[in-house]
Amino acid sequence: MKTILVPTDFSRYAKKALDYAISIAKKTNGRIILIHAHNMVYISPDVPMTYYSEELSAIEKEAKKKLNKLCTKINVSDKLQCETINKQGFAVDIILDTVKKKKVNLVVMGTKGASGMKEIFIGSNTAKVISKASCPVIAVPERNTISDIKKIVYATDFHTSDITSLKQLAEIASVFKAKISVIHIADKEYTTAEEEEYMEKFTQKVKQKVNYKSISCKLLYASDIEKKLEEYIVKEPIDLLAVSTKHRNLIERFFGKSITQKLAYHTKIPLIVFHYKQEPVVLI
Repeated sequence: MKTILVPTDFSRYAKKALDYAISIAKKTNGRIILIHAHNMVYISPDVPMTYYSEELSAIEKEAKKKLNKLCTKINVSDKLQCETINKQGFAVDIILDTVKKKKVNLVVMGTKGASGMKEIFIGSNTAKVISKASCPVIAVPERNTISDIKKIVYATDFHTSDITSLKQLAEIASVFKAKISVIHIADKEYTTAEEEEYMEKFTQKVKQKVNYKSISCKLLYASDIEKKLEEYIVKEPIDLLAVSTKHRNLIERFFGKSITQKLAYHTKIPLIVFHYKQEPVVLI
């Protein structure tokens, strides 16, 4: 993970993400790209354009000052390479464009819990970046206190794209010397014998294709997948949860209607999401 992109709005949520990104960059000898996007809201056509121009100039100047301050600290205190990007426009578009142009290996974004009944964990910008980014995205929750990574859980539904995801995940795990536990939660869609056969085939494929020793596969059973995963996380404390966005059914069962829903809201655990353009082919 040589190039890590960290979007920031200078909030405490963004700071959580930056701290997490720095911990990864230190381990991988990576560099940080800090990016800030600002967008002017035009209130009324009666307001002179000079007002907007002056406002925008002031916003850009203040953002540049804050970005430079953060970058200097990263250079001096953390001894990491850092660059800044300060652009006007929509955050998601600017982030995705930067991912392509700068050949970003990983995006780390801060997230915040919502109030009321919505139980939204990931902000709309983070959700959009996750769904469209060509590289992995880590969503760091506001309550996260984890900086070291010792145990990672990857939730699989036996897709071939999981093998590629696990290879990338192993790159992060190796520098932290972390263990990867690959789990599949069976919900009685298939018989126990069939599930065991699928897990055996998948486990063998992982051993053949993923060059990482500290990795294991485990089959769990439950009628409620989300509840079972929550119970597993409580029983077996983990530092990072990993999924793939192409597993539409898996994600919907874990998080409700989308990955922005329940489970993530209730946890302090960072979530890494892998995204692929091609549709995954089921191993089974």
